[in-house]
Amino acid sequence: MDDLKKYISEHRDDFDSMPLSSMSLPSGSKERFMAKVKRRNKVKRLGRINCAAISSAAAVLAVVAVLRYETDEGVNVARMVQRMADCEVEIMSMVEMHNPQDVEVAGSTIRSITAEAIPMASLLPEELPSKERMRILKEYYGQKIEALERVKSLYLEINEL
Repeated sequence: MDDLKKYISEHRDDFDSMPLSSMSLPSGSKERFMAKVKRRNKVKRLGRINCAAISSAAAVLAVVAVLRYETDEGVNVARMVQRMADCEVEIMSMVEMHNPQDVEVAGSTIRSITAEAIPMASLLPEELPSKERMRILKEYYGQKIEALERVKSLYLEINEL
């Protein structure tokens, strides 16, 4: 490394005076570089989609764990959370397929809709009657699903899909 530094410092004038056109890359260098970028982007995309699927599945499990009972209303809320997760993965897959450069923006938008630091079901008071609890949860997750459906329809409209 010291030899390289020494060589560069001794021949600095040669480097500064050399026209850029004479500093061409070796044959096939650009193609190899672009292939690496393409492979790396493919791995990142798969990671993002897997991350969305995993976080969605975790949300479903959290709601089911909090509900802890097999009432019809509890099952319906779990289905709504699953529908929300499916919609999230569907939107991310569409964006990934048609506009990969927008994946981070789409992911951020979706997270702003779906993110829950603490699941809503665990925030409701224990004293709340079961029927009222389920009504609140259905309304809460229903609004999130509607928002995701709006994002999806706007995306389809904007991109003329």
